[in-house]
Amino acid sequence: MKVVGIIPARLESSRLPQKALADICGIPMVGHTYCRAKLSTALNELYVATDSEAIKAVIEKVGGKVIMTSRAHKTGSDRIAEAARMIDADIIVNIQGDEPLLNPDHIDQAVQALMQDKNIQVSMLVTPYTKKNSPSDIKAVLDLEDHILYSSRDDLPSSARSAVDVMWKVCFIVPFRKEFLLRFSSWEQTPLEKIEYQEYLRILEHGVKIKAVRVDHADISVDTPEDLNIVKELMRTDKIFTRYSQLWI
Repeated sequence: MKVVGIIPARLESSRLPQKALADICGIPMVGHTYCRAKLSTALNELYVATDSEAIKAVIEKVGGKVIMTSRAHKTGSDRIAEAARMIDADIIVNIQGDEPLLNPDHIDQAVQALMQDKNIQVSMLVTPYTKKNSPSDIKAVLDLEDHILYSSRDDLPSSARSAVDVMWKVCFIVPFRKEFLLRFSSWEQTPLEKIEYQEYLRILEHGVKIKAVRVDHADISVDTPEDLNIVKELMRTDKIFTRYSQLWI
């Protein structure tokens, strides 16, 4: 099966303007994500899908492949669906561009779920999480077979009656079967998707299961200036960083 990774990237960000190009140890954020995703053994090809010439120039600087897409997309999934129509693939992996500490092994684990079970249309990483009241992080609850029941920016499950010490946070490495991705992207936005501001609820609202793949640890994505400062500090001692840092000299 041919597996293709696509990193959707745009410049507009309400909480952190021009986030994709934010400097982290001398490399733009989207450059970190691209170089780390290239280390995945599961991907046959990797592209960045963007509407920005500045992002295109960053990726092409290190020999990366870029697909230019429309500026009209409301979600990253819609952007990768446009790009996917131009690509020959069986599985498309949505890799969010604001994951500069991405572990390439996590891509491999997420893809393996679809390789092992032909009935799975989409999978998603989840990792243990203890921070409370953080609306920039999506929390999920799972059924007994590790399918996602629901996800929210609020804390899940509720601690109103019972103490909840550890939750599951969603990590946005999301493999789709290409045919399902194109079908999903053709659906209108759904009520809960609009309320929670996350497109993957559109899948659940249509009754399709999302397989959760548990990983022990996943570093933070960047949504705020505070997140960016934390990532800059972590990157200084990151072992994966040393595997590609020389590309940018």
